[in-house]
Amino acid sequence: MPASLALVLILAACAATGGPPSGSSSSSPTPRPEGRIDHPTGVEPVLVIEETGGFAMVGMLATRLPTFVMLGDGRVIMGGMQTLEFPGPALPPLIERTLTEEGVQQVLEAVESMNLFTADTDLRGASSMVADATDTVFRLDAGGRQVTVSVYGLGLLDPSMGTPEGITAGELQAHATLSSLRDALLALDATIGAEGWETEGWQPYEPVAFRLYVRDVTDDPVEGDDLPGQVGAWPTEDDPATFGEEQPGFGDGTRCDVVQGDDAAEWWAALTEANQNTTWSDGGERRYSVIPRPLLPGEDLVCPELFGA
Repeated sequence: MPASLALVLILAACAATGGPPSGSSSSSPTPRPEGRIDHPTGVEPVLVIEETGGFAMVGMLATRLPTFVMLGDGRVIMGGMQTLEFPGPALPPLIERTLTEEGVQQVLEAVESMNLFTADTDLRGASSMVADATDTVFRLDAGGRQVTVSVYGLGLLDPSMGTPEGITAGELQAHATLSSLRDALLALDATIGAEGWETEGWQPYEPVAFRLYVRDVTDDPVEGDDLPGQVGAWPTEDDPATFGEEQPGFGDGTRCDVVQGDDAAEWWAALTEANQNTTWSDGGERRYSVIPRPLLPGEDLVCPELFGA
């Protein structure tokens, strides 16, 4: 294992003293498997980090993407570089790169060494200090276990400031360890050596499916010249007026459906040329806004229910 990844992750794990954090359903760490760590293959997710909950508008909750995804075939998908242009591109800048099996094993060995992924765990001590934060959820499917570790307010506690009331020393250390894990994974190209990668650099991720959140904006005020927009042609043969099912959580008539296959390819081509102000015409006088949510391998091909539904 490269020394940089080991230093960030294993030393953090070794510092986790005082027993398992409160919220864990098990007090005995599972012994690390010897040799290769088994994991799903193909497009099944092996390690996923995502943010859930928190105080945010329903549109942001509907289109929020995982922070990090590692698939069984070695592909890593995460967010790419954000630009400062406004309006920004219609699609989020997702990128992907493929690890070798050796690279996948390096990540799994580092995660296993932390002894935090032994059982489902929900760490919510920070809720006594911080309101409206998100939960950072780690999902691991490896070594014969499917484990979910959820941490409220990850990154908002500073262990150097002492142990706050209502939080155990073990939970506080778990915050530090999991923050180190997340940071290291988001800089994986710097912490995994060249021998751990099948490909030399990151490439744009092209989704094979999208959730599309569609709203009729014909009667909305038209933005001024200082907020440039454009009107594109609805790229597929379906009728935008009856597209999908209404999403009550939005409260504004927004509808949602999933497109895949040839329709997803048509939308990919159209959205890569669009920006966040682009509206879409049905060939008549009606205009529609479209908020895309790219779907990643392993995600359900449905529009999930949101609060208020």
